[in-house]
Amino acid sequence: MNWWAKFCSPAVSIICLILIITSCKKEGDFNLGGTPGGGSNVGVQYTDTITLTNQTFLLNDSLISARPANLSFGAYSDPGVTGVTYAEAYSSLTLGSSYVDYTGVTIDSSNLYLYYDYAYGDTLSGQDLAVHQVTTQMDVSVPYQTTTGFVTYDPTIGGSKSGIKAIASQKNTVTIPLANTFASTILGAADDRSNIDFNSNYYGIVVKSNNNSTGSVIRGSFSNTAQTITTRLIVYFKRGSVADSAAFYLVQNTASFNRVITDRSSTPISSLVYNTDNLTDAATNNKCYIQAGTGVVTKVTIPYLKNLATIDGASVIINKAVLIAPIDETSNQQSYWPVRDLGLLELNPDNTYKYRNGVLAYVPGSYPNNLGAYPSVTASGIDITTTSYSFDITRYLQFLLSGKYPNDGFILNPIFNSYYTNRVVLNGTNASTNRMRLEIYYTKVK
Repeated sequence: MNWWAKFCSPAVSIICLILIITSCKKEGDFNLGGTPGGGSNVGVQYTDTITLTNQTFLLNDSLISARPANLSFGAYSDPGVTGVTYAEAYSSLTLGSSYVDYTGVTIDSSNLYLYYDYAYGDTLSGQDLAVHQVTTQMDVSVPYQTTTGFVTYDPTIGGSKSGIKAIASQKNTVTIPLANTFASTILGAADDRSNIDFNSNYYGIVVKSNNNSTGSVIRGSFSNTAQTITTRLIVYFKRGSVADSAAFYLVQNTASFNRVITDRSSTPISSLVYNTDNLTDAATNNKCYIQAGTGVVTKVTIPYLKNLATIDGASVIINKAVLIAPIDETSNQQSYWPVRDLGLLELNPDNTYKYRNGVLAYVPGSYPNNLGAYPSVTASGIDITTTSYSFDITRYLQFLLSGKYPNDGFILNPIFNSYYTNRVVLNGTNASTNRMRLEIYYTKVK
């Protein structure tokens, strides 16, 4: 028997195990990965009393919505929580056919068909939508943000429809009739032109709430010319007595963006007006707020984390660390589904976004993927059955304790800011019940 086999013999293994167990101070019986107190993993300790601090922040200066995956338009009212949220979809138009002669045609009618698959807010209330002509030339290279306000549009309504009730999480089409004069302007700009020349003469359209009406924010799809049912603008006309039509498409990755406007009057977060404005959870009745597309996020800091590693002069190994962020059950989640996906984005001491290796410093997950990389840790709020968000931050916490990462805090940040406007209200760390907490299983090594 060689030396390794002798070392791994049962007798030697038992002696080593006893030495390991007796070298770690035991502060209770804990079941690693299970319910505290539910097992007897000697040496593995548990705590959920690590101090966390919460603030609701407004960080809306870097919410890029240029060339989004979807168009968002409409508005919803969320009284006493986030207020009123308006979404405006700006998009250039793409010719269905280039170099077509439209001189002398007689327009019969025209419609904007907006294909959608999701709506957020009060889908039982009818709302009014309007279409306007954009009057500022958009540039596909500009990183438009949800706060962009310098792209203007003609206040004259080019088309509208009242009483629209979008169907949540269901594919359907909103049809908005357009005025003949509006359609005539489009045909005039497209007459005998290439798409480049057309976009130099006609800057696009915006779809928005009309008369500040509210109902729901609708997530529309860009055009897919391979499908029969797709987003498009069609002008129907006659050449003499022969019926004809012209199609214009709203194509992704062209000049487009979603703008989001909020009115937080008479809400607990009404004082969030300018970038970096913030509120402690004590100022908001121990609640924390997050809303996609608006920059409303929740910041979490762990100010005394290193105390964990200084007790008894022991080194600490984090076996498992999970951040639990419970949803406030009184926040009308039935009508306002929670933010779909949240990530943890690190901040600098001045509350600006932290970058690491040239990319945004999202807290990494604890397990590598097939390529050996550690993807960002995320948590999802799928539907109204979601009661909390859970983030495994084991690896990140060990990095904080070792000093590899600075402990400057992070925000619970919506992953999809360019076309979602969902919100969620969380219980803060000082909530009377079901508080936000950090659950840690750890081992002290002398």
